[in-house]
Amino acid sequence: MAVIDHLPAVQDQSHAWPRSFCIRDCGLFCAAGLAAIAVFFIIQASMLSWGSIALPGPGFFPLLLGIALLICSIWIGIQLWRGKPNGENQEIGHRDVMIAMLALLLIAPTFETLGAYVTLGLFAFALLVLVARTNVFVALASSALGMAAIFYFFQILLGLQLPKGILLG
Repeated sequence: MAVIDHLPAVQDQSHAWPRSFCIRDCGLFCAAGLAAIAVFFIIQASMLSWGSIALPGPGFFPLLLGIALLICSIWIGIQLWRGKPNGENQEIGHRDVMIAMLALLLIAPTFETLGAYVTLGLFAFALLVLVARTNVFVALASSALGMAAIFYFFQILLGLQLPKGILLG
């Protein structure tokens, strides 16, 4: 008589997220990315009028910020490069973080088109359902209540007009 094993089969996890990366390598990659952004800011700021210390132009502060970011990113890169790899790893790519980042990226192109209230309401609803795993009806009521609070704060208390978009406009 054969013994039947009821344990689930082990699945191949070689391509599953989150992925584990070396902290030192990730730090060097981020330092290089920040240096590239700093160079971009410096180049763009150099095309604008710098003005003077007494009367700065529109390119003055972006130039200073770009230089400061470049110096900091180079310093971080040198510190990481000179440091010894300690073998520590960091996991990147958690499901909830990826959902939140994607939702944040979708806010910018939809804010003017759909309007502030619809966009922020959908953002809150998506995060409540997909990340917090809240009941759909509770998420709908919560995001609607949040949008009413945003309307009251910005429109009534501050007197600011947020974009209404094509649906409400």
